[in-house]
Amino acid sequence: MSIKRLGIKRFLAGGFLASAVILLVFSLSVSKLPGNTERDAAKVSRAVSKRMHILDEYIGSALTADRRVWAGHNDVPSDMVIYRYIDDTLQSWSNQFPVRNDNIASRIVFPRLSKPGESIYSPLAEVTSEPSFVNYGQKWYLVKAKTLGSRKVIAGLEIADSMSEESPNGVNRKLSLGRNHAIVPLSESSGSAVTLDGRPVFKIVSNPVSGQSAAAHSMMIWLAIVCFIIASLLHLAGKKSMKRLALVLTGLFAVIVATYFWGENMKNSAKLFSPTVYADGQLFNSLGAVLIASMLIMLSIGCTFVTRNDIFRHILKTRRVRLSLWIYATCIFLLTAGIMVFVHMMFRSVILNSNISLELYRLNDLNIFSFLVYLSLISLLMTIPLLAQMLMPALKRLLGLRHDLFSAGSRTVTAVLFAAYMVIMTGMLGFRKEQNRVNVWANRLSIERDISLELELRRIEDKIASDQLIATLSAIRNSNSIILNRIIESYMPRASQDYDIMVDLFPENVKDNGAIAYFTEMVSRGTEISEDSRFRYMRDAGGHSLYTGSFAYYTPGSGVTMMLIRMSPKSNRENKGYAHLLGYSAPGDVLIPARYSYAKYSGKALASYKGNYSYPTIVDEDLEREIDEAVDGVVRMNGYTHFVNKISDDDLIIVSRPKTEDFSYIVAFLFLTLVFYFCLTLLTLTRIHPRHRESNYYKSRINAAMLLALVMTLIALASVSVLFVYRRNNANLKSSMADKINSLQTLLQARCRYVQDFNDFSAQEASVILEDISNTMKSDITLYTTGGKEFRSTTPEVFDRMLLGPRMNPDAFESIIYKNKRYFIGKESIGAKRTYFLYAPVFNAQGKMIAIMCSPFTDESFDFKSEAVLHSISIVTVFMILLLLARFIMATAVDKMFKPLSEMGRKMNEASINNLEYIVYERDDEVARLVRAYNLMVHDLYNSTRKLTQAERDKAWATMARQVAHEIKNPLTPIKLQIQRLVRMKKNGNPAWADRFDEISVEVLKQIDLLADTANEFSTFAKLYTEEPVEINLDNLLKEEVDLFDSRDNIKFSYMGLDNATVMGPKPQLTRVFANLINNAVQAIENAQTEAEEKGVEPFQGRIVVSLRLSSKDGFYDIVFEDNGPGVSEENRSKLFTPNFTTKSNGTGLGLSICRNILEKCNGEIFYSKSFSLKGACFTVRFPRR
Repeated sequence: MSIKRLGIKRFLAGGFLASAVILLVFSLSVSKLPGNTERDAAKVSRAVSKRMHILDEYIGSALTADRRVWAGHNDVPSDMVIYRYIDDTLQSWSNQFPVRNDNIASRIVFPRLSKPGESIYSPLAEVTSEPSFVNYGQKWYLVKAKTLGSRKVIAGLEIADSMSEESPNGVNRKLSLGRNHAIVPLSESSGSAVTLDGRPVFKIVSNPVSGQSAAAHSMMIWLAIVCFIIASLLHLAGKKSMKRLALVLTGLFAVIVATYFWGENMKNSAKLFSPTVYADGQLFNSLGAVLIASMLIMLSIGCTFVTRNDIFRHILKTRRVRLSLWIYATCIFLLTAGIMVFVHMMFRSVILNSNISLELYRLNDLNIFSFLVYLSLISLLMTIPLLAQMLMPALKRLLGLRHDLFSAGSRTVTAVLFAAYMVIMTGMLGFRKEQNRVNVWANRLSIERDISLELELRRIEDKIASDQLIATLSAIRNSNSIILNRIIESYMPRASQDYDIMVDLFPENVKDNGAIAYFTEMVSRGTEISEDSRFRYMRDAGGHSLYTGSFAYYTPGSGVTMMLIRMSPKSNRENKGYAHLLGYSAPGDVLIPARYSYAKYSGKALASYKGNYSYPTIVDEDLEREIDEAVDGVVRMNGYTHFVNKISDDDLIIVSRPKTEDFSYIVAFLFLTLVFYFCLTLLTLTRIHPRHRESNYYKSRINAAMLLALVMTLIALASVSVLFVYRRNNANLKSSMADKINSLQTLLQARCRYVQDFNDFSAQEASVILEDISNTMKSDITLYTTGGKEFRSTTPEVFDRMLLGPRMNPDAFESIIYKNKRYFIGKESIGAKRTYFLYAPVFNAQGKMIAIMCSPFTDESFDFKSEAVLHSISIVTVFMILLLLARFIMATAVDKMFKPLSEMGRKMNEASINNLEYIVYERDDEVARLVRAYNLMVHDLYNSTRKLTQAERDKAWATMARQVAHEIKNPLTPIKLQIQRLVRMKKNGNPAWADRFDEISVEVLKQIDLLADTANEFSTFAKLYTEEPVEINLDNLLKEEVDLFDSRDNIKFSYMGLDNATVMGPKPQLTRVFANLINNAVQAIENAQTEAEEKGVEPFQGRIVVSLRLSSKDGFYDIVFEDNGPGVSEENRSKLFTPNFTTKSNGTGLGLSICRNILEKCNGEIFYSKSFSLKGACFTVRFPRR
């Protein structure tokens, strides 16, 4: 099986290596090959034909639909546009063309006076039934028209978008065109034509994007790197040796260094390697560089850990093992310290030198880079316990220290320490980073005026004052918008990008006291931007920056008309709507996130403020004392954290945010603790031996089943809880949006009670109404005609720049016009963001619909999404902790349930004739029946054993009696014969009887010795069942026996012992066994020496070696008796331990048989082999350790 696994690993390693090479070669070669435009043009032609076929189906559906119903389709793909006209009036639409004028009734072309840069020419008027490739705004379309009676459908398929972020060349991704190609009109001289129904419609040209060559096939390169790493790890897993480790580390180092330099070329095309995300020095000049270095460290240590056993074996083979172990331990310790330092420096650098947020309790600030940083940090921290575990064997040999760093307790402590470190670091360094950011905001807030704008105003104010067209227009009533566009396009094109500009006219022949008072206030407040300038700087009622300029124009017949220009930064809109979504920020201003509030104090009085916090109107003594006692300018009070910045002795800026609750830190800590614990547990699972898994088979299955049931229950509870919170938050959000749309609708209808049609709105009147309501409700407002076309907005540049189409959402239009809904709430995209838009009809006093209003919902007072996510994480974290506790309780319960079964198994394993124990189990359950059955079995077995023992004793005594009788009879017969012979000789008066007396006496004494030996053997056998086991120091016992026999000159004894080797057994019997084995060896050697002397050969020096050592069988000692005698012949080995068998002339044949019986009685064993070193006999006694 191991050979098969090794073959699979080799096969997989080779496969992944080959894949890596193929991917790398393919990515490098393809990126350098010139594009085949002919082939790509054919492929795109097929894709365009399929898309146009789908478009034709939608055209047919819209064309045949009843003219009185809405013909828009919700399922129209995003790259297709459908306009349906009824009598040349747009009636239904799906998606929109980026054109301001979608009217097809007129082809008159003349410039607008109000907007010189715009005409009323409609590009859709020229669309024919033949598909044509046209450009609308930033997009290119294939458009066609189809007519059926009074119905006309104009449809288009988006081909390219020059502002697209989805692909570098802007081509529709559904056309499957490579990024190194571009689409151009047929007028282009080069390229290959794309055809539709045999007609060329546009061309494809090869157009490698600058800076994209390295990123052209980055996915394949990343896959090649991953494949190489997997191949290297599999190669190392095949044979965990130091040679392979060196080879793998060299390959990984080369590949990762090459990846680092490859990333250097990706700076302009991949955010991961861009210094705008993170940069800290020349080496770590991007986040990708940091992650690559971390990956190299992690892989190197992981590979080294895998081969730790081979490394340690090489250390133990060195001449100076102890010195090598100290060097090894020092290197591991230094490496661990180095990784700790690297992790700390990396953690600190990423937090302070990047815009990446690592605070887990600020969910809205987290992104994919946060995940990558956490993944890298966790991986690096996981190498520390690996290194510590590598250090343990050295410490065990050097200092005797033993500890398993992957035990449950160690894993818990390690996870807690790592989690605490990360939470503390993110909290402290994140707060320091926040302080730096707030200081920047405060410094920018302290600069109230826009110097570049003021210089521009000084340059153009005389030109505005002398503009004759403006002077002429000022005499015309309601010419504000015309003058405004003249000023913007001729004098303030740049300023209009950052400022909202408004023009008010005050003719002298119109006596309006309110208007006069307003004009007087505007021209008298604030300060002049420079001496004798017409522009002034001031702050409005909300504390926002405001520039005003006053100009006087004289025209015959109308007299003097005063013109007031007002300029307010677009950032003043705060979170009213589009400004918040698009991130407007005027020069010198700062967009502070909605959860922050700020206040500016001048002379201890509140000058301006923003946000939800209730700042005091003056800096009283209590606040001043708190500020003076603040550490690092931070005050915590009223549930908020306040960052205090003193601009001067009298000026103060306070930026505040809600205080981060301790619960958020606790949740983050518990979450990270769980992550680290599970990572350490995964590392531990790889160290569990299959035998251990099998030994706990049923317990593991029960635990797994109960754990699965518990997990499913907790998942269900967590899901229900999260779903409940989500639905509750969604309901609250819908209720909040409904309240807002109702309020906007009520305010608008109150101001438009007597308006009969949207055409009755004058530009100035509509602007004033919308601005008024917009400022009141803190929301942008757009008015659409009852035909769904935009005609007034508080932020018209959104439509001028085609960030939003001129037509309202088709679903909203259908709901309000055709389904008569009171309002509509739906999500729409603006730029890269997606948010809710609120629509509602506007009625006059007679109940006639005069317009449809729209407002984006940007209220962040309730962050439902973050609340739901935080709630989910909190629930999951708490449930995971409960799961671990339940797992512990469950494991304890299962262990308790299995305890009688385990006890039964243990007692059954230890059961012997004299060791049968009952199980005490007091409960009356299913297990109790098994316990009772076992106890009954023990009782019966005890009785049967007792009877069997008695029978065995009787049999043994009978056998022994017969053997003793036989053994006694053997020497008695020659004794009787010899004595009878001696008696006859004496009786007969034979004088030789005296001489024979001495000879016969020697023989009789010899036979009597045999009788004594037989009696001793019989006595030993009888004691087998009577002596109790005691603790024996095996080493001392063997030394004593060897010393007793070590008194012969012809035999050399050697003993190799083992300290503290203790066993339990009958000491006299064991002594008998050891003495018998040594005596047999002595007799065998002396008999061989005697035979050598008789043959005239010089006798050899005898050697007997007794060894005590740990057995290869777990839980046993081996006592080995070796000699250099003749040994036992092959034919006699099978009979060696049989009673009555002996190879000695005067042996009884009971010695080895009794030795085996004694050892088997003690759960030991004895076996014979030929001595490898001495070439004689070798008896091995295997005895159980205590």
